[in-house]
Amino acid sequence: MKIYIPSRSRYMRSLTLEQLGAPALRRWLVALVVPASEAQQYAKLAKQYRVEVLPCRAEGISLTRQAIGAHAAKLGIDSFLMLDDDLRFVHRVKADEVPLTPNTPEDNVRMLEDVEKALMEYAHASISARQANNNHLYEVQWRGKPVKICVRALRALGFQTRYFNTCVHGRVQIMEDFDVALQLMARGLPNIELRYWAQDQAQTQARGGCSAYRTHELHEANVRKMAKLWPSIVKVRDKQNKTGGEFGSRIEATIQWKQALGLYGKKLTA
Repeated sequence: MKIYIPSRSRYMRSLTLEQLGAPALRRWLVALVVPASEAQQYAKLAKQYRVEVLPCRAEGISLTRQAIGAHAAKLGIDSFLMLDDDLRFVHRVKADEVPLTPNTPEDNVRMLEDVEKALMEYAHASISARQANNNHLYEVQWRGKPVKICVRALRALGFQTRYFNTCVHGRVQIMEDFDVALQLMARGLPNIELRYWAQDQAQTQARGGCSAYRTHELHEANVRKMAKLWPSIVKVRDKQNKTGGEFGSRIEATIQWKQALGLYGKKLTA
C-alpha cells in the first residue's frame, strides 16, 4: 500500500505528516501530490519528513485523484490510501469513551496496518470520521474491531488500484470521492469503514487545498449534479456547519449508501 497526500498551497505545514509520525513514514511509501507549479515550494516540507513530492498537472481534486490512481497502477501497486493534508487521528477504546484518545505514532502504524489488511478483502476502505463515530459502534465486527459497511467515506480513502481505475472519473469536480464510492457499490463492491480509528480536520474550507477554487456556486452545482447522476440515491438538503466559515450555510447531498449496493442492472429512477 502506498500513501498519497494531495495538497495545494499548504507547503509551510502538513498536519497529516505531523500526526503520522516517523514510524509510519518509515514503514510506508508516502507522496505529497501537489500542483506542478508548487513542487519546488513543497521540497523543504518533503525533505523534513523524508517523503516524495509528486508534481501533478491535473487541475482540481477530482482529476488529481484520477492521476493518483494512474500513478499507482504504473508502479504496479495493488492498493493505495489517499489522506487529506490536514488530518488528526484518534481512537476509541470503549463505546462510551469521551473524548476519543489521540493516536500515538505507534497507534498510527496499527491503524494503517488495519487499512492495508482491509484493502486485501474490500475494494475500498476508509478511516471513520470522528463525528458520529460512536453511532451503532459495535453492531458489526471485523478482526475484533468495530466497522461499518456501505457508508459515507471521506478524507481518508483507500482503494484497490484495479477497481479504482475502472471507475468513470471527473463526472463531478468535487464530491468525486462519493461518486466513485457509489460506482463501486453499484457494482456490488461494498466499502468498509474502520471505526475503532477515527480522523477529523480542524476546519472545513480552511485556506489552501480545495478552498482555492471551491465556491458556493461550484459546490451547489456539483451537489445537484450528483442528484442527477444518482436520482434514486442522492437527495439535496440544506446544511448548517459552525466550523464551515463561509461554507457554514450550504446545500448538501443526503445519500442512501446501502441502497446503492448492486444497483447497476436496475433502472436508475427516483
